[in-house]
Amino acid sequence: MKGIIFVVWEKYLGERFGSPFLDRYRAAIGENQQNLPEIVRVYPDELLVKGLATASKMSLESEDALMVEYGRFFMLNGLVEYLCGYLLAQSWSGYELLLQMRDAHAQMRRTPDGINPPLFEYEVLSGDHKHMMLTYESNRRLCSLLEGCIYGAAERFGEKVRIRQHTCQKKGDSVCRFEILFEGDSWAKHATPDRIKQEKERLSKQGLSNLILQVLSPNPNNAMDMFVIKKAIEQHQGSYFPEIYQKQQQLGPVHISQVFTTLAKLQQVGLVSSTANQGPDSFTQRLYWRSPTHD
Repeated sequence: MKGIIFVVWEKYLGERFGSPFLDRYRAAIGENQQNLPEIVRVYPDELLVKGLATASKMSLESEDALMVEYGRFFMLNGLVEYLCGYLLAQSWSGYELLLQMRDAHAQMRRTPDGINPPLFEYEVLSGDHKHMMLTYESNRRLCSLLEGCIYGAAERFGEKVRIRQHTCQKKGDSVCRFEILFEGDSWAKHATPDRIKQEKERLSKQGLSNLILQVLSPNPNNAMDMFVIKKAIEQHQGSYFPEIYQKQQQLGPVHISQVFTTLAKLQQVGLVSSTANQGPDSFTQRLYWRSPTHD
């Protein structure tokens, strides 16, 4: 699993149960200031399973209840919005965000980090795309986390959602099947012209992300460090491929910290790969390349 899952999980525990609880939790799982989870790292699934069991025992809350709460928290959390803005900025309703999640999970499987997030299948049951059947299959059996994410996806856009789970792997079924019904309109459907303008301006700030994707090579043998990427950006400054960014033809001076932050965001959605999880690693010598976008 990506490190952001663990970083936000501990953020959730701290906000939900308080700092003393989080300190006891970290001590219980053998965590200290030297081995706190990092966003750019990848961790075994078992660590979250162990952490969930520990938090459940300490809080007297069921594991499923914690996962539903955490899934909602994850989708609404500011850190996730900041790091996954490239993905979230392309969604205008809960339904669209679920589709983006499916595509992002497929993309993450193409990176060299050994990540295998669950893939979803959807069956749309109504013409307005508000009613659907979602099929989830994963050895993780964290369907309650997905349920929470669905609630959070709807809430991001001011929608309500009703969820009915027809089958569950934890009950012996081969897959988990959720019937999902979104209710109410997304705020985007009735947004004022000023609000739409603000959103378009926010989207246009993705220019640096798109430029980095242009200068990076898809070949790991031609991977670049941050300083080479910065130099390439300064020399390249071409037009950006998504139509919505076409008006932003030039960027101002780019600081190395902006390059690092943008690379971190692109890694969260699987569009950029790095050597961060391939043996000894340092901030300045880490290499990056563009992940493949098809199998």
